[in-house]
Amino acid sequence: MTQPMMGHHFPDDELRRALQRLVRLGGLLEPHQHAGLKLSLSEVMALGELGDVESMSQQELGQLLGLEKSTVSRLAAGLERRGWVTRERTRSNRRFSQLRLTETGLAVAEQLGSELRARHEQLLDALTPAERDALGVGLAGLVRALEGQRTLPPPT
Repeated sequence: MTQPMMGHHFPDDELRRALQRLVRLGGLLEPHQHAGLKLSLSEVMALGELGDVESMSQQELGQLLGLEKSTVSRLAAGLERRGWVTRERTRSNRRFSQLRLTETGLAVAEQLGSELRARHEQLLDALTPAERDALGVGLAGLVRALEGQRTLPPPT
């Protein structure tokens, strides 16, 4: 068994313990199966955002996901390699790429969305009405606190 070190370097509080359990139980650090495909959390999130619009710039996707420019570029390239998005340079500024789901990408996003909806229903059904209400209030508060501390660079 692992022996704890004297003096904690990381916070030992309720928030850290809850987030650790959520990340572990959700398998968020490793790619996992969705819609019969192995996807990373970034890919899942990107497909969700792109599935809600006809197209968006790579920069917009980065802002929505809270990712740096180079990370979004690699993410978009990977989605393009998988045949899920097209990237086209914008006419007004050739430095910017416009992203659009392909038919295959839209089908993957729809299947993924369907699986996630079913999973969310399953999880929420396991909660009492009071727990669901408390979860909504607590998560909204946590999001508000995080938004107040957000330090992403301004859009370019």
